Amino acid sequence: MKQRKNTAVRRHFKIYRSLLIAAGVTLLAFPAALDTTNYVSAYELRLNGKSMGAVSSEDIAKNAYKDARLTLNSQLNTLNLLNAEITYEPVTVKDGEVLSQPELAQKVYEELADCLVWDKQLAYTLKINDYTVTMRTEEEILALLEKVQGEYDTDDEFIIELTSEKKEEVGNISTNIINASKTANNPDLLASDEEGNRIVADGDTNVGEDGLLSVDFDEDIEIIATYASDDQLTDLETAFGEITKEQESNEIYHVESGDSLWGIADSYGMSIDELLAMNDGLEIDSNILIGDQLVVSVPKPELSVATKEQTTYTEDYEAEVQYIDNDSRYVGDNTVIQEPQTGNRTVTAVVSYLNGMETGREIIKQQVNTEAVPKIVERGTMPLPTYIRPTTYGYLTSGFGARWGTIHKGLDFGVPVGTAARASRAGTVVGAGWMGGYGYCVLVDHGDGVRTRYAHLSSIQCSVGQYVQQGDVIALTGNTGDSTGPHIHFEIIINGTAVNPAPYLGM
Repeated sequence: MKQRKNTAVRRHFKIYRSLLIAAGVTLLAFPAALDTTNYVSAYELRLNGKSMGAVSSEDIAKNAYKDARLTLNSQLNTLNLLNAEITYEPVTVKDGEVLSQPELAQKVYEELADCLVWDKQLAYTLKINDYTVTMRTEEEILALLEKVQGEYDTDDEFIIELTSEKKEEVGNISTNIINASKTANNPDLLASDEEGNRIVADGDTNVGEDGLLSVDFDEDIEIIATYASDDQLTDLETAFGEITKEQESNEIYHVESGDSLWGIADSYGMSIDELLAMNDGLEIDSNILIGDQLVVSVPKPELSVATKEQTTYTEDYEAEVQYIDNDSRYVGDNTVIQEPQTGNRTVTAVVSYLNGMETGREIIKQQVNTEAVPKIVERGTMPLPTYIRPTTYGYLTSGFGARWGTIHKGLDFGVPVGTAARASRAGTVVGAGWMGGYGYCVLVDHGDGVRTRYAHLSSIQCSVGQYVQQGDVIALTGNTGDSTGPHIHFEIIINGTAVNPAPYLGM
């Protein structure tokens, strides 16, 4: 009986055990030993991927690395180059495995000794924007810069000072900034008013002696301490050749009055094809306006020297043109009232140069020897009248100018017979009828010395003395008179002389 009871208990236990396993519950053997280890958060320092140990905070890990570097530097008595990559990673470790700062510093120090790079030496890299050259000493770098400057400071009036920015963090290398300071003439000779505008001195004002006023480098320059092997170093003459050799550099040119594409290209030593290729959308017949920006190619060395020089000379000069406005005359209708006469003056100017090429000139003193007489022009200020084409459609068949041994005095627009001909501008009809070679013709007077003519018409839709508005239909086109086909001949006549109508029609 007891045996059957025990068997039943075992069977029920197996069923219960199977249910627990199915439910994902793991049965543990009893008695079981409990794990009482205490785990803590820490920071692990890794050197080239190898764990050096863990400390309680990232700051302690960083300080330990700093201590190890200081110890190594003091033993070598110099800065040293290490092939070492340091990382700090958060980890969870056993409480007893957390190191103190001195313990971690010792382990890092021992490992750093194996990371020293002995085949390189302390050197200095000159950085000019994106260009770099490395030389053995600061003195060689300074000699290089003085050699470049000396090309323009021939009397050795300026010196170059190297100043260091000290860095507190261990391992950072000081950066030297280039300054040019004058040792001769006073550079502050240019007087200015309260708004910063230059004041042109009169003949009695002393502005100092002529000569070189300033020398500076045009690019951003840095000198950076580094480590390099012998084959990475550059000697003085090679470095000088590299940084003074002219390289092609793109710059923006702002179009000025009188410029042309050919003139701009020629002034920069470019072909017209090269200029067009550098400016998308620019064509050989493109119109350029004052203020337009064009990309041009300018030869420029890696390191440019900017100088300012004061110079005194005598020159002829022109007085500024004086204008008298007349609101009863149209814009562009000008009359010269007084012709100019050239004057003479002695001037002192500050001339700016870049690599020896003049970039600007400012007069700071002048003594007039002979007064210049200005040109005086009476100019019209009344807005120009607007003109419209005599037909709303049609194509140009003949332009203004020489044709078949004579002068064609207008524009011909090919249109079918019977097309509406409209007044190009408001005015009074002073002629309407047959006019010899013009065939049927209309002449409109606009009251300001300007008349317009419409010829080779098939019929006339206005009469002499009638005032017509701009756009009014005044006739129908045709093929009358000396005509070779259906069209309208259109003229603009100013003070009795036929002019090219195209500019007035915006063509």
